[in-house]
Amino acid sequence: MGIARLFVCLALLPQAALADLPQLSCADHDGSWQLELSQVDATFAYLDRNSDMQVMQQSIADGQDWPIAMTVVGPRDSGIVIVEAPQDDTYPVRILTQRGETPILLAGFCQVTD
Repeated sequence: MGIARLFVCLALLPQAALADLPQLSCADHDGSWQLELSQVDATFAYLDRNSDMQVMQQSIADGQDWPIAMTVVGPRDSGIVIVEAPQDDTYPVRILTQRGETPILLAGFCQVTD
């Protein structure tokens, strides 16, 4: 029973760290894509297509506080959002997604929304 309690405690640790991630508004420097991200959902705009998505999974790097990775899934699109530790009031972000069979890696920055 002690091992079961340990696994429960370890399972709760990543969620406690993730609870601190604020609601974010993200984009690249050119404005070619935008992402509004919360703990439970996201809106992603890229290549003339807007996608409403749900955050299906969240995790952090093993043994670290950052980065935070979120799997976002919508009816037409999906992706993995990787949010880095904040630097000068912004959070560097990477988005791995695809259009058809073409994989796409996007990079930009997020700011906290009020």
